[in-house]
Amino acid sequence: MNVIIVDDDRLVVSSLNTILETDPEIRVVGSGYSGAEALHLCQRLCPDLLLIDIRMDGLSGIEAAKRLMNQNPKAKYCF
Repeated sequence: MNVIIVDDDRLVVSSLNTILETDPEIRVVGSGYSGAEALHLCQRLCPDLLLIDIRMDGLSGIEAAKRLMNQNPKAKYCF
């Protein structure tokens, strides 16, 4: 499973990356620190899963997820 991690706290991103990569079935293919980066990374890398913080300055994780869902109606989501 290809995963992208996005959070405005770099320590959280690093920690989640470390935890997730202990599972051989999970590959962290990208990480970012803003909602705008999440949009760019998802368009470029097409992950199976986006793990995103909901509270970030600028474009929130919720708004980024809504935009991604509008771009790809077949995508599934969970809040």
